[in-house]
Amino acid sequence: MRLLTPEDFEPWVGRQVRINTLPRPVEVLLARIERMPRLPGLDIRDRFSLMFEAPLNVMLMDAAYEFDCGRGGPYQIHINQLIPTPQARRYQAIFT
Repeated sequence: MRLLTPEDFEPWVGRQVRINTLPRPVEVLLARIERMPRLPGLDIRDRFSLMFEAPLNVMLMDAAYEFDCGRGGPYQIHINQLIPTPQARRYQAIFT
């Protein structure tokens, strides 16, 4: 299996991506990609996170979902909830 890179997701920044959830899919915005510095001698890949935003009525649990975004997807991506803003729910996926 090929390791995902930030470049796989760059075309999707600022766009809606579909998450296969039950009872029906939802869409969230891929708001940005945050790159993290490599740890010398420890990392075998570029570390990065994907930051997603969703309407307040889209509530996702911390779990792995099938995301239809990026090159060669769909991908199983684990997301975590972040503190929401008054306008949106926020989620992140971390790749280390």
